[in-house]
Amino acid sequence: MSDLRLWYCVNGHSDRRDEGMLDGVEAIDSFLNRLAEGERAVMAALFRAEDLHVFPPQVEMLVGLGGGLDGGVVQCDGMHCGSAGDFEGGAVSYDYVESRRDLPASAVIPQAQVRAVLHEFAATGKRPETVVWHPIR
Repeated sequence: MSDLRLWYCVNGHSDRRDEGMLDGVEAIDSFLNRLAEGERAVMAALFRAEDLHVFPPQVEMLVGLGGGLDGGVVQCDGMHCGSAGDFEGGAVSYDYVESRRDLPASAVIPQAQVRAVLHEFAATGKRPETVVWHPIR
C-alpha cells in the first residue's frame, strides 16, 4: 500500500491548510474519522505520495465527509461514485479550500464504502474499480 499525500482546509481559509502524509490503512481510517466527526462538511484532496514529482498528480481523489451527514462522497477524474443522478434530487455541499463543491445527493455513499474506495486507491494508485462511477453533471 502506498502512502497518500493529503491536502485540505477545515476553516475555509487558504492560510489554514492541513497537509500531511497518510501512511497505511490505520492512518487513512484515523483521518477519515476526524473528517467525518467534523462540524463542517469538508472535502480533502488525496494523491499517492510517489506521484509527488508529477503535477498535477496522475490520479487525485477528492473525499467529502462531515457536517453531520451520514455518508460521504468520493470524486475522481470528473466522476463520482454513488448513484447516477442530477441535482433535481437535491445537493450536498462541501467546503474545499476557499470554495464550495456541490454534488448531487445521489453521490453520497456510506462511510464504510468511502473507506474501501480510499484503501483500494492507496493499494492500486488508480481510480477504484469496486464502485460504479458516474460523470458529474
